[in-house]
Amino acid sequence: MWGAWNIGQRWRVMAILPYNFNARSIKGSGEQGEKNGLGDVVAMGYFKIFEEATSTSSNKMLVHSLWLGAGIKAPTGKYDASERSNTAQDAPNNFQLGTASTDFMVNLAYDVRLMDVGLNVNATYKMNTENKYDYRYANKFTTNALAYYKFNIQNKVRIAPNAGLIYETQSKDVVYGKYDVAQSGGHSTTGVIGVEVNLGKISFGGNYQSPLDQNLADGRVQAGDRFLTHVSYSF
Repeated sequence: MWGAWNIGQRWRVMAILPYNFNARSIKGSGEQGEKNGLGDVVAMGYFKIFEEATSTSSNKMLVHSLWLGAGIKAPTGKYDASERSNTAQDAPNNFQLGTASTDFMVNLAYDVRLMDVGLNVNATYKMNTENKYDYRYANKFTTNALAYYKFNIQNKVRIAPNAGLIYETQSKDVVYGKYDVAQSGGHSTTGVIGVEVNLGKISFGGNYQSPLDQNLADGRVQAGDRFLTHVSYSF
């Protein structure tokens, strides 16, 4: 669940409250498990650096904007320390509802649109701190570029199919301030195709993501396809 509030013409604040549904099945051992519950809450603040609208030589409208954001993630999700102690020291520590650490992030979002054709580019860097259990999840850089086209149906319905790429890279997690976790870190490039629909105050959409290239945890982990969907209401 997320909410955002605009303050004047240049400021925006956002809060994200995640609820996680996690399931795990370990091949060969028959071990299975589930963890459901509140995740780590995120608060973000954004400042609009600029927004400009101009006309091209062919009398087409060109609009572009740039936003700068910064935020904090609070350790509200449950972290099970025994989960880490019961696994090998080089195993990933990803079967958790939260990280038990206070983390920080910065974001740049640029959007440019020529009439109904646009491109949205986002870049986020997440800086993680060590939790009280001597575990630090690695910092992570994520960037994506999505091209879209807006269809306006009788000024009532706006449909915007989109397609693009997501790139993610992350170094290895660290325990006790100096030991790398072997089965962590890596990079991936993912293809995305989706659609956004606006019906007045109601917006919804979704996308399908499929890895095109990946090297995660030195090849020991394979990311699968993902499907994301959302719905929002504007007050």
